Amino acid sequence: MVLKKHAVERARKRLVLFEKEKGGVGSTGTLVTLAHLLMLREIPIVFIEASLSQRDVEHAYADRHRVEAIDLGDDADQEKLVTIIDEAPDGARVLVNVPGGRFEDLDRAHEFIRFVIEDEEEAIDIGVDIVWTMGLDQASRATLDAMLAGNPPGRVLLNLPEWHGPPEKFALIDDDVLGKIEKTGGDLFCCPAMPEHIYDRFRSSNIGLDQILGHLSRGERARFRKWQRDVEAAMEGLF
Repeated sequence: MVLKKHAVERARKRLVLFEKEKGGVGSTGTLVTLAHLLMLREIPIVFIEASLSQRDVEHAYADRHRVEAIDLGDDADQEKLVTIIDEAPDGARVLVNVPGGRFEDLDRAHEFIRFVIEDEEEAIDIGVDIVWTMGLDQASRATLDAMLAGNPPGRVLLNLPEWHGPPEKFALIDDDVLGKIEKTGGDLFCCPAMPEHIYDRFRSSNIGLDQILGHLSRGERARFRKWQRDVEAAMEGLF
């Protein structure tokens, strides 16, 4: 279950859509994990909170990074997303926390993003990544299949998150879906599980991971740095 890793053009702006079939699989944790890795590399970040009932990212990062709330099912907000991308600094990563359970809205957003990239009159020069965080049930696989069948606007990166268990536990992932992902230029990875007490601080105390070291004991800091190392290894070459 290993695909070839694809090098990323780091100087180019990239839109990264964090998608899933439904909430609770760990898509927000994956977004925060990647954001932390990018911050360590001093890559500019813009956060988009499209899961309108959730404000974890805004509460933890809005005083230091741009955080915008949009509804991907709203035409005006889809237009706003393009404007935000256009305004982002060169080399920035625009990270979008996409809600689950709204596939029709997501499909329409994909269609609009694809048009913006291919628009002969005024194409926007961005790379697009779709990070699909996989659950263990059939609904997650069925929605992934539907998304792949809809001509996604960028490469699909399949996340088999460590907190659900080893890759072998994702029994619904087979060569057929991996082949479709590879055709998008995509890959798969296993996002390391963030230490639970650290994730709790992020969510309950609104502490961004870039500021969390000052709130940890020496042992906790060691655990956090080990997790950082695991993240760098798991995501090497992907972002």
